[in-house]
Amino acid sequence: MSGSDELRFPELLQKSIVDGIRIETQVILKGQYDTAYKLLMDSIDSNVTPCLVGPPGVGKSLLARKVAEDTGRGFYEVFFDENMTPSRLIGAFDPALVVRKGRAVESFEPGSLMRAMVEGGLFVAHELNRATEFCQNSLIAPLEERHYHLYPFGMIKASDNFAFIATQNPIETSGTYRLSRVLVDRIGCWIRLTYPDKETEIEILRVNAPAFNMAEKTINKIYAIVNDTRQNSDLEIPASPRAGIYLTRLVDRYMERFEDDNEAIRFFAPSVLSKEMRVRDPTKTVESIISEILEKRLE
Repeated sequence: MSGSDELRFPELLQKSIVDGIRIETQVILKGQYDTAYKLLMDSIDSNVTPCLVGPPGVGKSLLARKVAEDTGRGFYEVFFDENMTPSRLIGAFDPALVVRKGRAVESFEPGSLMRAMVEGGLFVAHELNRATEFCQNSLIAPLEERHYHLYPFGMIKASDNFAFIATQNPIETSGTYRLSRVLVDRIGCWIRLTYPDKETEIEILRVNAPAFNMAEKTINKIYAIVNDTRQNSDLEIPASPRAGIYLTRLVDRYMERFEDDNEAIRFFAPSVLSKEMRVRDPTKTVESIISEILEKRLE
């Protein structure tokens, strides 16, 4: 990188900062999504912690971001895994500042949860059931008493506008932890999502296609292929609406490179759909299952 590029980065970074979260595409609030959105809004307005439960890619994160955008709250999110620590949620003292100023407020670097509490933002705990026991314990006081005891300052009280939304995958999904009974008791509204019905999912695919003019027969083929993975008993994790969106975008954008939509779908589908699919039967492969579905749907 040249010196001039290095000098330009702070300016480019500053221009990239936006005020609040912005969702670039239309959010389809129909059927289960309309119900889930209303439950989320009602829950946080009542200081009840909601949790969205559903398989990967069905729109849990998008709904949480939609709530943040529509309520004008600051948006903070964390994706839990075994590497997440309580200090990344709550914060920690900067050693260099402690040397100069001691354990003062100015020396403390807040984590995303503490920022959301103090600033009255929306904190979204993605994949909550991937949080370790230590991280789960860090959430109990903010959820129930809406405060956190932070040594040496004492009790930190959350803003009245502070809101918390959790998302999690189904408990049978591999790589998840069982939530503690204490934490479960602090979550007051469980909102379950599954794969959307055909009409809703086709509309989701259509509004996410960059050209917005994909032929009805083509978008129906994509939906049928994605839906077939969900009917296949050999798959533990099938293709999600998110995978369907990616496939739709690629086919829509590069259709002219191919003789017809069948050829375009055949080219992109194996790479797009296989990224999240997981087989239950060890004698089968994701690739073979996709190949069978494509042969069936693209005769």
